Amino acid sequence: MNIAGVLVHSHPDFTETVTRSLSALPGVEVHAAVDDGRIVVTVEGDDANALADTFRGFSDMRGVLSTAMVYHHFESDSGQES
Repeated sequence: MNIAGVLVHSHPDFTETVTRSLSALPGVEVHAAVDDGRIVVTVEGDDANALADTFRGFSDMRGVLSTAMVYHHFESDSGQES
């Protein structure tokens, strides 16, 4: 399991639209958004490559100015019973 904390900065006029778009993505949860365009999200997934692709896709959204991964945690499945 991979969990990443991401700060997305959108143009203030697009904050609501970007927030909705982010919320619609699988594994993405929006935790906070403020009027100046800062949006705090987490991204969860089993595959690190898919998580990275999702994160990189944030920059392609209309209204997104920048993204920054501020936290990443990886936990292997080896401790889980089959």
